[in-house]
Amino acid sequence: MVGNAGMIEAGSRACLEEGDDDKVRWVYLDIGKFNGLAETMDEMIRYPIRTEQDGDDMGPCVLAGPTCDSVDVLYEKEPYFLPFSLEIGSKVLIEGTGAYTTTYSAVGFNGFPPLETHVI
Repeated sequence: MVGNAGMIEAGSRACLEEGDDDKVRWVYLDIGKFNGLAETMDEMIRYPIRTEQDGDDMGPCVLAGPTCDSVDVLYEKEPYFLPFSLEIGSKVLIEGTGAYTTTYSAVGFNGFPPLETHVI
């Protein structure tokens, strides 16, 4: 039997709106493709995401990682809907990440430490 396993707890580093006409916000997380979320390449996997503000009004967001690498954008083609009340430091839970996320993050990238892993 196989079940859903793995969750990454990330934090938001910035929530920015791009220009007056563009209503899609950019939410930058403290982890990205190079910190365990390599499976998001070409948006092949769309992980379920929860926040503590999930009951609030929601809008489209582009999710990006912290590395300033142009490839470190998780979801842009089809934005995620996240709460408008999301702010710097808000907890973002990325579900169903499985075991691969820990191996992808086993070596620090650009000075970012590997993901801390807890096995229950």
